[in-house]
Amino acid sequence: MSVAGLDIGDQKSCIAVARKRGIDVLMNKESKRETPSLVAFGPKQRQLGTDASGSLSINPKNTLFGVKRLLGKKFKNPDVQRDIQELPYNVSEGPDGGILINVDYLGERQSFTPEQIVAAIIVDMKDIAEVDGSPVTDCVLSVPTYYLESERYAMLAAAKIAGVNCLRLINETTATALAYGIYKTDLPETDPINVVFIDAGHSAFQVSIVAFKKGQLRVLSHAWDRNLGGRDLDNVLFNYFANEFKEKYKLDVRTSPRSAFRLRVGCEKLKKVLSSIPEAPMNVECLMNDIDFRSSMTREQFEELAQPVLQRARAPLATALEEAKISLDDIASVEVVGGSSRVPALLTTMRDFFKKEPSRTLNATEVVCRGCALNCAMLSPIFRVRDFEVIEAFPFGIEFQWEKDGERTTSTLFERNGPIPSAKMLTFFRNTAFTLTALYTDDSPVPEGFDRVIGTFEIGPPVHIPTDGTKAKIKVKVKLNLHGVVGVESAQQIEEEEYEETVKVYEPAPAKGKKDEPMPDAAPEPAAAENGGPAEAGPGATEAAEAAAASGAADGAAPMETEAEGPKVEEPREEVVKKKRTKKMQVPFLVHVEGLADKIVQDFIEMEGNIELQKKRQDETNERKNAVEAYVYGLRNQLSDALAQFVTEQEQATVSDKLNQTEDWLYEEGEDESKGVYEAKLKELQAIGEPLLHRAREAEARPAASSALTSTANRLIAVATANDAKHAHIPQDDKDKVVAEARKALDWLEEKQRLQGTLRKTDDPVLTAADIKKREDTIVRFADPILSKPAPPPPKEEKKVEPKEAEKEEESAPAQEEPKEEPMETDASAAPQTPEVEMVD
Repeated sequence: MSVAGLDIGDQKSCIAVARKRGIDVLMNKESKRETPSLVAFGPKQRQLGTDASGSLSINPKNTLFGVKRLLGKKFKNPDVQRDIQELPYNVSEGPDGGILINVDYLGERQSFTPEQIVAAIIVDMKDIAEVDGSPVTDCVLSVPTYYLESERYAMLAAAKIAGVNCLRLINETTATALAYGIYKTDLPETDPINVVFIDAGHSAFQVSIVAFKKGQLRVLSHAWDRNLGGRDLDNVLFNYFANEFKEKYKLDVRTSPRSAFRLRVGCEKLKKVLSSIPEAPMNVECLMNDIDFRSSMTREQFEELAQPVLQRARAPLATALEEAKISLDDIASVEVVGGSSRVPALLTTMRDFFKKEPSRTLNATEVVCRGCALNCAMLSPIFRVRDFEVIEAFPFGIEFQWEKDGERTTSTLFERNGPIPSAKMLTFFRNTAFTLTALYTDDSPVPEGFDRVIGTFEIGPPVHIPTDGTKAKIKVKVKLNLHGVVGVESAQQIEEEEYEETVKVYEPAPAKGKKDEPMPDAAPEPAAAENGGPAEAGPGATEAAEAAAASGAADGAAPMETEAEGPKVEEPREEVVKKKRTKKMQVPFLVHVEGLADKIVQDFIEMEGNIELQKKRQDETNERKNAVEAYVYGLRNQLSDALAQFVTEQEQATVSDKLNQTEDWLYEEGEDESKGVYEAKLKELQAIGEPLLHRAREAEARPAASSALTSTANRLIAVATANDAKHAHIPQDDKDKVVAEARKALDWLEEKQRLQGTLRKTDDPVLTAADIKKREDTIVRFADPILSKPAPPPPKEEKKVEPKEAEKEEESAPAQEEPKEEPMETDASAAPQTPEVEMVD
């Protein structure tokens, strides 16, 4: 079990796990740390990640990518409408106004939500971890800073469908800052340093300013552009070359999804090449109608075309600096990450704005998942991580509304750029149920197409309505949790009630009568208090005084005679006292927020399990099919090579004909068969191929096995016939049995070898390596117990003692005196006294 950090990107994803030795970014089956965020649906199974890469060009309508941008949005959202114009697969509106992605899967048209597709990408990341031996249970998922409540709820639903426990949704730039700052050993104690983190991704541009000091990071501000990234630079090149191709050949590549995809891939490669050299060619073979397209572009020309896109990057930079309330001089460094951070023109824009050279010391593609894994280890109880506090800033403001006396009341509970997690307590006086509405404040940067209302919460009715005409007091706890999601955590009715309690009261009685002067030898009165005043007598004071008087009488003192009585204590009396206590009762509440219902999530979990089961069955079927194909090719190659001398011409013709028939069957009617059919076909081939292979294997293994048997038999004969002291205790009859058994084995081997020598190589062998090995094991089992029999122990010698010596020993032995009994002392004074022990401090 391990904790992991997942960075689910628009194009590529990666996973890092926390281990005892640190944070490791895992590699996929292609030994790459980045895995394509692809999900491909086919007629037989679903393919993920690297397996789906090949389907992108040959099956674009059923290969899904860029689904993260559709997560948690409505179909009529303007961003969705712009994005689906460039997507090759079909996107439609769902019954609830959401998004459905339609693909051909298992021979029929099926629809999936973006949550299900993102869950499949998370499953692919889990599979990578399990291959590495680290099954993922707890994880931290990265999300863009600009994600709203509906998008965050959708990501949490995707994690639940994928079967992982998401401990936190962390902003991508915050994860980057954590991975940057936790290893810094030179952070100041008091005055923090300010660092700008810029994440230039494929489809979004994010900026965060973070203040660091020893053991802490505090996010000061966030800013972003949802629709500015590397794909916009690719679109600049795509539109330029698409227009050029249309002018030359009167063909529009935009009308063909496959041609458009091929041109976009070429434009992306050209952009990367122009980042390192000043000029690069553009070549796409068979772009459309078997026409090869060739062109070129310089870096200067590209930057000139991309100026409108590059200028848009300045707005988030200025917004982040303004909201952080710092100046350019207060910034210590600028760290740039993301796939588009390698574009020189974009780096130039950042350098011109901050008057500092951007730093690219962080790994542009791995740093986010590393930060997620670190944060997951900090939240998990099974790891100990260096103390480092992460104070996140929530980039939106949230207010709550409710009805009070027929009027709408609004209160801002969470200010913009406030810390998370955070909690607030609201107090209401209601005798009926009421509704709280959560929505974003007016100054929150909520884009077009999103509802400002986050959700509603129905509180009540109260558990107990007061009978005295007052209103019930209800306290509602509202929390903005680690995921950046706001909600009602609890609702309690508070009541103060009076109750009666019986208590015991102790009161001293006043003293009565005269008190005579004390005699010199009178018994002492109760001791006075330490401050010199009289001490109160306790319940046993009278008995103590009488005991003291009796002790004085025993010592010869005259008893005291007095008429006075000391203070007495009355018996405790019971008194009824009224007290107050606070009673808390849980008030029910209902939550209505944007997101999938629990029932729908459970249905999606079951559907994901069925898809994984189908994939497993198909993988096993493909494995059996590949085994049949490999056996056909392998046996055919050996027939003309290693098996040529062991096969007759007739056998070779028969086997070759069978292999050709099987090969034709594989690529025709046997193309799509079940696992059992392939297993039966493999057994059929092995029935005719294994005897041929058996001859070759035996011819190769027989000499070594014969040599081993001969060596073992000769060794046993030599040991049994040798006259060495080690085996001198073994009876000669047993040794003769060992020799006879070994010679019998040699005779058997000689006879079998003679018979084998009379056969041709194309005949089945009469002497096999297995038989020889079995005969060798037999003689070893027979001889080992005889030859390893331990020698009997030598007889023990008894020591004889001479009589004179015995007498001397008796004379030299000291005489032992019988213990004498001392008379018992009856006088107590003669008993030994226990010494006193003095403790010295």
